Amino acid sequence: MNNSEVGFILGLVPYREHDAMVHFLGTEHGLMRLVLPGYYKATSKQSSLGLEFSKVNYRFNYQENRLNRIIGGELVNAYLNQRENLDWLLWMSLVSELVIRTFDESYHAMYLRSFEKALESVDSSSVIKLVVKIVHMQGFSPDVNGCIHCGETGINAFSIEEGGFVCGNHSHNFREDRNVLIGLNCAFRGLDVADDVSLRVLEIVIEFLQYHGDYRFNSWKLLKDMQ
Repeated sequence: MNNSEVGFILGLVPYREHDAMVHFLGTEHGLMRLVLPGYYKATSKQSSLGLEFSKVNYRFNYQENRLNRIIGGELVNAYLNQRENLDWLLWMSLVSELVIRTFDESYHAMYLRSFEKALESVDSSSVIKLVVKIVHMQGFSPDVNGCIHCGETGINAFSIEEGGFVCGNHSHNFREDRNVLIGLNCAFRGLDVADDVSLRVLEIVIEFLQYHGDYRFNSWKLLKDMQ
């Protein structure tokens, strides 16, 4: 039976001689890998169906636990205005990698909302919110109520390895900027982070997710080097 499903193209890679393997986040079946036949042929008419970071309507014969092939479809939204912005492309590469690497079917709706919202507008603050949601979902949220060792509320730093704030007696002579610490507290409590510290806060929350979730996000390294 032919399925028709609207969703988003998170990325694609070459598959076999002329095909593409598409990471597709669909409204019904969640994150899937689909084969787009003939995408890399010189005469291909499938170019609009393999545009990264776009909204499409795919048709395919869905078979569970099988690699399904796309048999047709339409481009719904190419986000052409955003696509002219290099920063948008870099941020969307990171958002896509976060979704692909951490996707959990139990939170399908959250991933869909977050990705579509990012396509419209994305920056360090919105990515912080996504990363923090993933951290909470995966069950290793840091302690931001006080020093994780003694409960002292006079905080000097945030320890990625130890999982939370540390005071002067436990920070090993390292002191983080006070506004960054405030930003981290806001981030993990679901509040907005000030723009002037958002990049540093994002760096810390991504490193926290990488350390405790055993991930490495290549797109983050590229984006950080470009800032």
